[in-house]
Amino acid sequence: MKFQKGSIFKPDKEYYKMAGILLVIGGIMYILAINIVESLFPGYSIATNSLSDIGGMLPLIEPAATIFNVFSIILGILLISSAYLIIKSGGCRLFSSCLAIFGFCIAALGVFPEYTHGIHVAFATIAFFFGSFSLLFSYRLGINIPMTIISIILGLVALLTILSPLIFGIGPNNPLDIFGKGGAERLIIYPIIMYLTALGGYLTSRGKDWVRIRFTDGYW
Repeated sequence: MKFQKGSIFKPDKEYYKMAGILLVIGGIMYILAINIVESLFPGYSIATNSLSDIGGMLPLIEPAATIFNVFSIILGILLISSAYLIIKSGGCRLFSSCLAIFGFCIAALGVFPEYTHGIHVAFATIAFFFGSFSLLFSYRLGINIPMTIISIILGLVALLTILSPLIFGIGPNNPLDIFGKGGAERLIIYPIIMYLTALGGYLTSRGKDWVRIRFTDGYW
């Protein structure tokens, strides 16, 4: 079995700053878009309505549905582009792969809104899992200890929320039931988007120096 030796510093191919800028733009854009479309959706409740309801509840509420789906596609493209730039600079392939899959699924959710049913649910499930994994594996980029701690906490919050129906079931026995469907979903997507935005700022500000850390023991 081969071990990946962590992030390899390639000064002649340094795209981390650009990758960080794309993450910051994507995260801020998506959060603002969510706030805008929620205000355009009559009677919308963050507890009882999921984010997918905005883009795919029939009959469609326009322009909220179009705005939400378009910005989901744009976010997905930015995430995939950022993952590519990180790999191009010698960054961790495992993290980048999780980020790229997450981005692809987010874009797919804009193409296949809620009314596509099974297809939408499949992409949403994959997106939630790989978004959580991208946080948990971001330490392999050689980030500092505070960022690592934040990534683990937020990654676990998102992942445990996803797994809570399997652990506690669906209904009153689930402690997250008090937040409603929409509230629980936000405990998944918001930690992921907020951390990736913070990571983008980290990559943008640190530039080349931060990737000089090399790992000798490798990772499983």
